[in-house]
Amino acid sequence: MAELVVVGSYNAGLSVHSARLPAPGETVAGGRFENGPGGKGANQAIGARRLGTDVLFVTRLGADAFGDEARAVLLAEGLPERGITTDDRSPTGVALILVDDAGQNAISVAPGANLELLATDVLRDFGDDLRGCRYLLMQLECTAELAADLASWAHDSGIRAVLNPAPARPLRPDALASFDIITPNEGELRTLAASLDLADAATTVLAQQLVGYGIPDVVVTLGEHGALWASAAGLRHFDAYPVHAIDTTGAGDAFSAGLVAALVRGEPMDSAIDQGCRAGAFCVTRNGVIDGLGRPSDLAALG
Repeated sequence: MAELVVVGSYNAGLSVHSARLPAPGETVAGGRFENGPGGKGANQAIGARRLGTDVLFVTRLGADAFGDEARAVLLAEGLPERGITTDDRSPTGVALILVDDAGQNAISVAPGANLELLATDVLRDFGDDLRGCRYLLMQLECTAELAADLASWAHDSGIRAVLNPAPARPLRPDALASFDIITPNEGELRTLAASLDLADAATTVLAQQLVGYGIPDVVVTLGEHGALWASAAGLRHFDAYPVHAIDTTGAGDAFSAGLVAALVRGEPMDSAIDQGCRAGAFCVTRNGVIDGLGRPSDLAALG
């Protein structure tokens, strides 16, 4: 049985690089085009696998060329074939990604078959794997109900559930309280806080308030400013590793993968957050997410 089960999305990534991002209604001349694997679930599963974690990735693909490509990529990364399921009714998810010269991005996702991944199916088909794992990692590119229902099951079963709440969307208070760890960026943190009717406040205040709602560890990614860890013990800030950013796409996925991979090894939270910061920093030094998902030697070379 895998120590980490990642349940989530695969999206074929179609990227265009240009000098700047277009304004609404504007067309800009682009440069390099890239077509490759992506999706937050796949990124995090591959990222953790490259860091030596035994991972089962449970996802849903369409019966199309993008799905065939996805299966080949995931198997090449050493992820078990049994977690890769196919839906004949919906296409494989697709992400359209725009990247500017400063490495900033804008992304739109057509989820396709990702929306057909249901908690009842996952529990039926992978219940033994879930009961045998140590950590369950999810995101929000599939349905919010998938994450909420599996987190509730994990909470009742003694499995530690981790949520990277991206893309940002509101979640029920009881669903949030089922997670042991959440890893939002600042915008996602505010979306979660708004779903709890919390008044807008400083990042430190909001993170502490979410801890008060029953989430033991809230780890907020701050981009070039590092990360913030809120827990019952208080607040702690972690500096970012200084790098030259080429493409920030997937940095949050790399962070979550690095953090959970360290936790699976039994490392304490502060060490896990440091590895997350290293993984995120390495990711932004490469074009595209997959090339930016580092291995232990890549992360060790940062500072």
